[in-house]
Amino acid sequence: MTKEMNIWGRDFELEVVFDVYKGEEILGIQKDALDKFIESAEDVLSDCSAIEKYCLEKNGEEIGDSVSNIFKYVIPTALFVKRDEKRRIIDLLCNYRFDEEHGIAIVYENEELTAIVSQDDI
Repeated sequence: MTKEMNIWGRDFELEVVFDVYKGEEILGIQKDALDKFIESAEDVLSDCSAIEKYCLEKNGEEIGDSVSNIFKYVIPTALFVKRDEKRRIIDLLCNYRFDEEHGIAIVYENEELTAIVSQDDI
């Protein structure tokens, strides 16, 4: 499954991946998490200041004083809908110029940004 979304002012077609066991159905809360995330995407995904801050903190020496174009460093690729019984958790998986092997995950819990981490940490 894919979803078209506007992220930081640019349109992307993202793969949607659900965290389920082999042969298991997608949980209701996972469907709800995706629906609510898409409903709030215009607000949630319009501001890239947190990801710019992350880039500057992690790789400011390579970037310089400011991020002129976030897409030079971060490219969204997929939505990962986590398996959680109580919270709606979606990770926006991105390629990251300075960690091409692992990339980064921008974690949203109940449609609010809660963390930016290496994809190894999700």
